[in-house]
Amino acid sequence: MVRFVESDSTGLPLKRKQVAQACARCRRRKKRCFHNHDERSAVGALNPITRVGEAAVRSPTDRPSSPSPPEQPEPLSERPSSQNQEGHASRFIGDLSPEVILMEATSLCSHRDVSVRGGLGIWQPRAPDSTKPTSPFILTSPSRQAVQDMLKAYVWSHCIACCPPPSDYAVLRRIYLEKLDPIFPILGGQLLISLQDEIEGKVLQQIVSLAAAADPEASRHLRLNSEGPLLSRHDFCNSLSNSIQTIIDAGLITSRVFLVRILAALSLYMQPSSPDEADIPALLNSRAVHQMHTLGLQMASEDSHRSSKESRTLFCCVWALDRINSAFYGRACLIHERDIGWNMDECITAQPPPFRLFLMLIGLLDSVIGLYRPGNRKENEYIIELPIFEQMILDAGAARVSSSCLASLEIFYHSVAILSSQSPSENRSTALPAPATNSRRSLAADRITSIVGDEFVGQLSYLPIIPYGVSLSLSVSYRKMRHSNVPMFRNRGKQAFVANTSLLKSLDDTFWTAKAMVAMAEQVLQEMDKAVASITQETGLADTSKKAESTFRGDHEVASSGPGDSITDYTLQGNADASMLEAIPDLDVFGHFDPTFNLGAVDAVLEGNLDFGPSSNWFEWQQLRG
Repeated sequence: MVRFVESDSTGLPLKRKQVAQACARCRRRKKRCFHNHDERSAVGALNPITRVGEAAVRSPTDRPSSPSPPEQPEPLSERPSSQNQEGHASRFIGDLSPEVILMEATSLCSHRDVSVRGGLGIWQPRAPDSTKPTSPFILTSPSRQAVQDMLKAYVWSHCIACCPPPSDYAVLRRIYLEKLDPIFPILGGQLLISLQDEIEGKVLQQIVSLAAAADPEASRHLRLNSEGPLLSRHDFCNSLSNSIQTIIDAGLITSRVFLVRILAALSLYMQPSSPDEADIPALLNSRAVHQMHTLGLQMASEDSHRSSKESRTLFCCVWALDRINSAFYGRACLIHERDIGWNMDECITAQPPPFRLFLMLIGLLDSVIGLYRPGNRKENEYIIELPIFEQMILDAGAARVSSSCLASLEIFYHSVAILSSQSPSENRSTALPAPATNSRRSLAADRITSIVGDEFVGQLSYLPIIPYGVSLSLSVSYRKMRHSNVPMFRNRGKQAFVANTSLLKSLDDTFWTAKAMVAMAEQVLQEMDKAVASITQETGLADTSKKAESTFRGDHEVASSGPGDSITDYTLQGNADASMLEAIPDLDVFGHFDPTFNLGAVDAVLEGNLDFGPSSNWFEWQQLRG
């Protein structure tokens, strides 16, 4: 029999210690207890001289541990019950690691995970070392440390000051709390408490301002200093995104939990400005998942009710964001149910009604994603049955949620509905879709266009799911316009295509996906007008063209997508309309496009929206076409 004896720093064995009574947790588990002794020894070891010494070497950015007022929610610790008495974060070591057996036998402070019966590993407290930096991204190489020091100096002089003035921030904060936080509460109760750390407080203001900038009401408050000019949404969001990323890269955010929140929020709300940045949102999501796994938030815990609730909410946010990134960017999911210690149904049920409804929709999206995984392609038409959205509202207890919030979530529901059917690849462009698929996609696309452009103009919660839904609606109308054989349906598809292009045009100053889609849609419409004009001259239908154009000018009007916004009528740019070609029902307008126009690339992108393809990097097409 091998007995492990703990030793001190000189290598000599320590005396065996006993406790008079086991703690409640160890009595319940019928395990040998060392906790009461550890608590007394930890308190006794911290004499006043030691406390003074530790205070002297503490970083100026460390947050003092002052208690929060009882009426305010307390911030989530890096891992509830995973920190020792000196405040140093623990690390999780799984049973697959060879060192777990030795650590569990020799360490008095380690304790087993309790997410499942028998546990999956141990939580090992880290030894205090005040000489090492505490940032999750700190670099130990001397050369890299020098670069990081210079970066910190730049951050303090430029990035921390990049923040809206108090009067404008108050409006942006109200917009965020009213429209965005109920649906996706990634920041938790951080906005309801006063953060003692100056950097965390500034980053929190920046991320809130970045998220709220997409709302039409925020357009009059997009300033970065009180005396500065009013900025466009693109410039405002770009400045804030760059500042937040620089602060993160400089390693100034020392709390891993707060870092997970900021990485996830930045992944959802940032907007790339060039092809080189197109994959940054997905990269930020992977970093948030990495930090979440490092903290072990995916493992269930037996902590206090408040800490457990905060842990579950944060985990649900990261899980939902992982599925959204999979849909938006054609990425593989990074969080899998088999690795989750929580009961997902219980986690979803414990959330507030708006977020609970959003998570229920994410659950539907998760099942839809399974259709598009490699190896899951169906030989026949396949469709996933979806519950009625009204019933989902009642099941989530969200009947009293504001109509604008429900309308925003309804757009997401119809987006999932468009993706919930799959056709064999060889039939997607050469044959009519199945009746159920055609009716579901058509109805969902029309509802998205109606909600965004007519029913709730300027009232929605402008999350990235809004332009994503309109882009899917645009793809449905493009497929009708592209592959229908009946002139009436081609013309109807073009009218819907124009309407969705107009809606995306009103959002292109905020969302990069909308800007890229508009660039493609405009060029398609221009090429169609050129082709129609050429055909009318060759076939002698010029008089019909002029008559149809004048009729269209007098009778057709596209709904505005924003208050006071005038929508460009793209069909009038070419002085022709597709309805004039009803006299030639077998004519394919797309076959008369300019040979230099890359129609195949447009098909791959617009139809790739309906297939979770890797074509979501639309910047490449935009860069190719200029």
